[in-house]
Amino acid sequence: MTANVTEGRAPEWKYQRQFDHGEGVSTRTRRASLVVEKEPVLLDDERMRFFLANGYLTLTPQLPASFHQDMFDRFLELAGDDNDANPGNNLLPVVPEMSLIFEDPVVKGALTSVLGDGYMMHPHRVLHDNPPGSDAQVWHHDSYWGYKRKVHNHHPWWVMIMYYPQEIFEKIGPTGVIPGSQCIAQRLEDIDQLGTPAEGQAGTCMMIHYDIWHRKMKNFTNLKRFMTKFEFIRMHRPDRVTWDNTNPDWQAPASPPAYDMEPVWRAHWYWISHKPLPQPDVKPTADIADAMSRLNDEDRRVRARAASDLARYGADAVEAIPALVNSLGDDSEPVGLNAGYALAAIGEVAIPALIEAMRGNDGENVDDARCFIDEGQKSEIEMVARNAAHGLVAVGKPAVPALVEVALTAGPRVRKYASFALGEIDTDDDVVLNVLGENARHPDPAVRINAVEALGLKRGTDRTVEILAQALDDEDDEVRFNAALSLARLGPTAAPAVAALTHSLTDGNRYVTGYALEALERIGTAEATNVLMRMLKIGRWCPMTNNKSLF
Repeated sequence: MTANVTEGRAPEWKYQRQFDHGEGVSTRTRRASLVVEKEPVLLDDERMRFFLANGYLTLTPQLPASFHQDMFDRFLELAGDDNDANPGNNLLPVVPEMSLIFEDPVVKGALTSVLGDGYMMHPHRVLHDNPPGSDAQVWHHDSYWGYKRKVHNHHPWWVMIMYYPQEIFEKIGPTGVIPGSQCIAQRLEDIDQLGTPAEGQAGTCMMIHYDIWHRKMKNFTNLKRFMTKFEFIRMHRPDRVTWDNTNPDWQAPASPPAYDMEPVWRAHWYWISHKPLPQPDVKPTADIADAMSRLNDEDRRVRARAASDLARYGADAVEAIPALVNSLGDDSEPVGLNAGYALAAIGEVAIPALIEAMRGNDGENVDDARCFIDEGQKSEIEMVARNAAHGLVAVGKPAVPALVEVALTAGPRVRKYASFALGEIDTDDDVVLNVLGENARHPDPAVRINAVEALGLKRGTDRTVEILAQALDDEDDEVRFNAALSLARLGPTAAPAVAALTHSLTDGNRYVTGYALEALERIGTAEATNVLMRMLKIGRWCPMTNNKSLF
């Protein structure tokens, strides 16, 4: 007799079933429909201005309170006491009802307003558990996987939606954000005094610019706090206004953040409106000489305001170009950013000075594993080149010839920033495609990463698709998943890459696979769809199956 068999009785199986007459004969329960067709509630001008300046918005979905209670209960079941059962990127197939949050008119309207039509849900998503007594995180940016090698978009190409199934208030440990910090790479001196917590009723969502400084706050209560994070990506540059726009002209929001970076906000307003950055039509009261002198003030806020004032002069402030160039590397990054965008407001005449500033800050690219989850480490090393590059992006098409030249002749750092800037600027010239194609094969992975992503923001050509398909086999993970993202952005014109994308479905990096699936769907040919259907049948997740109900 074996040790696990009791005499006279067969051993019990852990998953022994108890049958009843109706099982498998009359199952009348039905899950909620996940197909929703409701008109999105678009942002108005003031909400858009607030988001561009502050980097976040609080959204209140129209879903009933019972839905959020169900989500809380489901998350409690998933997370348990120690979060060991957290499904990570498998969250949506485990809890498919969550998709209703992103079909909600308020949430969908906000996403459409900021990202335009056809935006993509990123394959990364996670359930965050903040149990009672949990300590606060450090303030940080999230990572694009290789944080310092990708130049970060000031324009809102990426956003996150953070969903809270329970009432959220400061003591329960919500996410805190630093309003207006989404374009700032360095850790700010007064960061702990500027945090704003997410607050609202059960079901509240916070939409944030991907690069805003944020953290989990300490939970002082005896309540569990859950939050789910989903990311969304704009798939094409703006070609029209996509929010409820009544006033085409920029004006500051009623509630601006602590950092005065109005030249930045103004440039982003016209970018997302698909309009060229106009020359200012309102002049400040202070004169140019006074504003230039204030660039040397001991108070960083005075210096930031001075650069902002000079931006309001536009082309009339040409004499301030040298002073503004000197401010690109200011110890306070908001000053340097305002200076870069002020130079853009001056216009084409400032291009040589911006290019020279980039070249003066050339060198090797920062590539330090400690920067992958970023807390501002080493941001000052590339600050001048970074701020100058964003200024050149704001200048737009007139900067293209100079950027092409440095993208081909400069060192790896400037090539990286020039490739990024050429991607951001709305031009499909053959010379631009050629230089980006060359940099997509550069020895430095940071150059390749930014050139490959930039190619996805241009018109699709046979040569572009060929280069991106080859990049799917790059030794660097980030090059490969940016190549797949670019092919997804090219849509049907990427059809020649179907075989390469199919091969990428077995890639060891989960985001290469996720982007490749998205690319195949957007290509939409019979060949691509057949691959998707095979993968769906193999990878289908049954949300009704668990260890209490195996079959």
